[in-house]
Amino acid sequence: MKGIKLNDLLTIRQENELWFINNERSVFVSTRAFGALQKDLIENIGINRLKAFFFKYGFQLGMEDAQDIVKNNPTLSLMEKIELGPIIHALKGYTKSRITESELKVEGNKVTSLYFKGVWENSYEAEQHLKNFGNRQGPVCYTLSGYATGFVKEVIGEDVFFKELQCQGDGAPCCVWEGRLLSEWKQEAEEFFSYSKELPILKELEQTNEKLIIERNNLAFVSKTYNDLTNELIKGNDINSILNILYKQNHVPIVIEDSRQHVIASKGITLENFITVSNQFSEFSVVNECHTKVKIFTFPNGISLKTPIYLLGQIVGYCYFIYEDEKVPNYEIDSMILDRLASICSLLFLKEKTEIDSMEQVKGHFLEEIISGKYTKQEITRKADFIQLNLSDSFYIVTLTYKFMNSNAETQFTFYKKILEMVSTYFREEKNINVLIGQQPESLILLITEKQVQHNIEKVIKALISNLKKQIKNAYFLAGISSKNSNIVDTRVALDEACSAVRLSSRDKPITLFSDLGVLGILINNENEQSIKKIIREQLGILYENIDDNKLDLIETLYHFLEQGGNLDQTADNLALSKSGLRYRLNKITCLLDCDLRNPQKQFQLMLALKAFKIVEHDKIKQLQID
Repeated sequence: MKGIKLNDLLTIRQENELWFINNERSVFVSTRAFGALQKDLIENIGINRLKAFFFKYGFQLGMEDAQDIVKNNPTLSLMEKIELGPIIHALKGYTKSRITESELKVEGNKVTSLYFKGVWENSYEAEQHLKNFGNRQGPVCYTLSGYATGFVKEVIGEDVFFKELQCQGDGAPCCVWEGRLLSEWKQEAEEFFSYSKELPILKELEQTNEKLIIERNNLAFVSKTYNDLTNELIKGNDINSILNILYKQNHVPIVIEDSRQHVIASKGITLENFITVSNQFSEFSVVNECHTKVKIFTFPNGISLKTPIYLLGQIVGYCYFIYEDEKVPNYEIDSMILDRLASICSLLFLKEKTEIDSMEQVKGHFLEEIISGKYTKQEITRKADFIQLNLSDSFYIVTLTYKFMNSNAETQFTFYKKILEMVSTYFREEKNINVLIGQQPESLILLITEKQVQHNIEKVIKALISNLKKQIKNAYFLAGISSKNSNIVDTRVALDEACSAVRLSSRDKPITLFSDLGVLGILINNENEQSIKKIIREQLGILYENIDDNKLDLIETLYHFLEQGGNLDQTADNLALSKSGLRYRLNKITCLLDCDLRNPQKQFQLMLALKAFKIVEHDKIKQLQID
């Protein structure tokens, strides 16, 4: 550069056996020693902290050299002063540096735009990194970047940033760098400078220790609360006692509800207020502040925390903390406490479920013994007192059967268990009716006293089936209801009535009362079964001989035709047939039976025979449908 001598840029002298560079005392350090320092720092404080450490070191070196240039060369332009940076850098042995592109815009005394690009060759920093660590992904010349940044910032008086675009430490043939005003980098420099903002290690350890102490205290508090709640559970106390303990500790309103959103227990808030609040819930999230299972809801006057209660992998309820009147949760502690409360509720629900299941098993066994005729009437009524059931009243027996609608249905045992639980829960929680529930293959047997259904047994069973259909989509349910019985020792007879009735139930008419069978119900019993089969044979003729799938389809068609009073449209809809297909079947039936299907007397006799057929030959029909 014109007017500048290299000796003016770098003067080295010795005085009293001490070395001075540009009048600053200096020491000579080998690049190998620097490499050892670099290696130890990376291994002990990590590469991210090393970036900031060496960048600041280089920044200081560059700034000091720039101060000398500015002080000793006041006549040089800004561009000329900047161009001296790479020269001094190279003279001091850091790297062979050169500028390849440059642009500088100045308005008044302020630099408004700056762009420099250049090359570093034989970087001492990259050289040592390659020796100690081999190739690394990304740049490693942090002191060089820091030097350029500090030098130019000191010269122009504006914040700048120089970064490597490629690096020898990453396997490139040379290092390529670029520099701009910090404002022109925007977010590209933010990540790098974030490392410079990190706390000193000792300060960070101190803060970490303080956080650990706070966390330990929080866990101790949560643990104590959980132990208090667990002790209440061990004592056999109920949910209200547990909520009292918790409310005394945190003074936050608590609500427990089941999966149907029925409030089971609450403390510190009325049911009416909770319903009003919950109707206004609006969910939002607090990042990294709340347990993953806990959800946060806002409402016009506060905040709520909500977490699910699990039992056997299913959600059976929810726990809430309600914060009104500008109260704010301690998300970390309160979410942990709420989670512990949910665990306690899970244990309570499991205990309750176990008790109920045990009671239902006892009641089911009791019903089996009643049906078997094991006890006298006095013994039955006395034992029924133990389960708060008055069996001196009149009663009904209901047979509830279910059929799968597709081949992917659940296993028989699993499905039966689910149905049993649903029916038990429905009568216990929805209707508050004490029912004895027993089991037969593919069916449940229900004993229901007349007083509990208030003379409307059909309405109760219809509501039950509707409830089951809403919950289970892959099956349909049929029911048969016995006549009203007043003597509990006749339960076996009532069961036979219900079983006979359910055999006439269908998907379009799922409930059949034994009284609907009329005289047929009286006639059908084990003693005259052969006589009944004779009547069926006389009426159905060839259709009753060697029954197969085709004949069964014709019998079903005839049954629906007669049941619909000869209405072709309704019959076709019920059987999912076209009218032409229905007429074909009816013509075939007429030919086989050699009778007029429109004759009222013949219709009555055929309908009686068909109903008897469905009852007497139920097992045969079922086997054909399975095959």
